[in-house]
Amino acid sequence: MSLHSGPAWAPNGHVIAFSAAYTGNYNIHTIDIWSGENNVVSAHPANDLYPSWSPNGRWLAYYSDRPNEIGPFPPDTVVYKVRGLYETYARDGYRPSWSPDGRTIVAHFRGEKGNYEIYRMNREGRDRVPITDNMATDVHPKFSPDGSKIVFVSDRDYQPEIYVMNADGSEQTRLTNSPSFDIDPVWSPDGSKIAFISNRLGFFDIFVMDADGGNKISLTQTPAIDMAPVWSPDGEKILFSSNRNGYFDLFVMNADGTGLVQLTSSEHHEIYGTWSPRGSRIAYLSSERGEMNLYVMNANGRRKRQLTR
Repeated sequence: MSLHSGPAWAPNGHVIAFSAAYTGNYNIHTIDIWSGENNVVSAHPANDLYPSWSPNGRWLAYYSDRPNEIGPFPPDTVVYKVRGLYETYARDGYRPSWSPDGRTIVAHFRGEKGNYEIYRMNREGRDRVPITDNMATDVHPKFSPDGSKIVFVSDRDYQPEIYVMNADGSEQTRLTNSPSFDIDPVWSPDGSKIAFISNRLGFFDIFVMDADGGNKISLTQTPAIDMAPVWSPDGEKILFSSNRNGYFDLFVMNADGTGLVQLTSSEHHEIYGTWSPRGSRIAYLSSERGEMNLYVMNANGRRKRQLTR
């Protein structure tokens, strides 16, 4: 088995969606963290990737490379490897993003011009409308917690930077401006701040800024790769992965960068941690058994257990 993308918690807090290849191609699966029941959601010869739960837990949106003769088209390996960074350090930014009311999805697709634009659509994937329009790469859209804004990454100024726009695509505004890579933006639960990663200090570190781009602060400063920041549901902590000890491990810190705690420690990689809806548990991927498998642990790093095999 090969896991492709990190875990996605259902709103009920006891089911996790993920993408895995048990028989060659990637399908969407769900697993109950208590019973271990593993269900195949999509069984198709194509690759189905990056599942994202609707707010009510009744729907799963995901990308697929199955043939489609009518554009826009799903992302392919071209955008996955843009500058070698998006796939490696912002991988789960590919998840389609649901509006808080569950009626609208935003995602990036390859348009007729060959570049990637951000589209809005209804929950069935219909009424797709582009809300960005330029010759650059616009990817990784995420609705703000109140649904009024969308944060995204664009290289329209010849460098991957973080932008924000209204939910209808108006007032597109650049939030970061550096000669480095600013990627993987994540809203705080109250929508007042955005965490992101940047290599403006030499290596990739975790940063935070106000929702309007002000008050940028580096929360980590190490000669290593710190990536995949995730806010805790109460907004008080940030979970992330780092290879500062040689292998990628999971760390957690207070939202101001203090109180750093290492949650995992092994001669294997632990990556793409994500909080359960109430913040009591963390699901993540680990290579402890060779191939990547899905694990879950308490938020303090205790009681680790393997879910997939």
